[in-house]
Amino acid sequence: MHLFLKNVGLRNLLGKVIHFEQRNNHYTISELIFSLMYPVILGIGRIEITGLLGNNGVFKLLTGLKGYPNPTTLRRFLLRGADKLLPQLVRLHDRLRKYFINLIMLEKKLLIDLDSTVCTIHGHQEGAAKGYNPGQRGKKSYHPLLGFENRSGTSLFGLLRKGNAYTSDGALDYLKIFFEQYPKQNYQVRFRGDAGFYSKEIVALISENSCGFAIVGDMTGPLKRLVGGLSYQAKDEIYSFAETMYQPVGWKEKYRYCIVRKKLQPDETSQSTLFTLNAYSYSAIVTNLAMMSANVWKFYNERALCERNIRSLKEDYYLGNIPTRHFKANELYLEILLWAYDLVKWFQRRCLPKDWQAKTLQTLRYELLLLPGSFVRHGNKQILRFPKNSPYQKVFLAARDKITKLKDLNDIFKRAK
Repeated sequence: MHLFLKNVGLRNLLGKVIHFEQRNNHYTISELIFSLMYPVILGIGRIEITGLLGNNGVFKLLTGLKGYPNPTTLRRFLLRGADKLLPQLVRLHDRLRKYFINLIMLEKKLLIDLDSTVCTIHGHQEGAAKGYNPGQRGKKSYHPLLGFENRSGTSLFGLLRKGNAYTSDGALDYLKIFFEQYPKQNYQVRFRGDAGFYSKEIVALISENSCGFAIVGDMTGPLKRLVGGLSYQAKDEIYSFAETMYQPVGWKEKYRYCIVRKKLQPDETSQSTLFTLNAYSYSAIVTNLAMMSANVWKFYNERALCERNIRSLKEDYYLGNIPTRHFKANELYLEILLWAYDLVKWFQRRCLPKDWQAKTLQTLRYELLLLPGSFVRHGNKQILRFPKNSPYQKVFLAARDKITKLKDLNDIFKRAK
């Protein structure tokens, strides 16, 4: 993993692009950022115990870090860098995202999933508030908003919000930035979102930029009265589908609504986005996609990968382990976690076999990053050797060979200027 980051020149790129004056220059900016990313990738979820790596001679030999900042130094770095460092990191991250998305998605057909999650807070962190928290009702939380490009697995943005923020808060502002970065002249884009992103402003903005979308609609009173009189086509014994053109109150135009009717089982309970009538539940998906209603429903349900990505961020990258009491410092930490997440994804897509590209970070740790081996001195060189029965040695060596062929990002960005 370190060889991958070294060959793409990430440390040099951070040193050139990121400008931030420090009182104590014992560690460079890139070393501090790497010191926050490496523990996460290796499975150390709390800043308090990252100092263990400072006593690991093999780790320091591999990474070239002479020392390792203690937890207090890392927290102070997050707090000091929150205002000036965060926007610079986001800008550079966006450039890298676009570069790797273009490498992976050659046809430039993007599929964007938007979603939010709840991170329960235990303590008195700034910005934590009581809001929607189905897992631990009444507990304070943060409510991050996240977006992913589905096929490449790349995160597109992450916005840390207070626990009482509504699902779509901040989504409209991000979408405006997204369309500047990925204009409709160069990219074909489709969006998916749950009922939290159902708003006239979001739907209108996506439509104006010639993008496809499938967003769960609110079952308002007029829509409830409408769906009961539609003609449904059965898909199987449980599901049937219909469609209608409908203009919600306050919206400027009509949109196509695909109505999903599900036969209720005796033990089923309705959800907030469902409307029940005569032993059936109804849900609506507003869309402009040229698909049959059943296919629109299937297309929307495939956004489960977004939920898996968020679960990976929480479980594998420790998104829920908030490191400081300061909201802006935690915003910076979220951005660094997203760096780690994307770098692992890009490593998988560019250097690993196809059947390894969907593996979780936890699986990568146990099957690839934590292989048993030993350093053997051969002349003036240190050679890494594996046991003869090492099951994934071929994958490891093949990845190493691909890494050596990667282009240096510093050269690419220099030419782009």
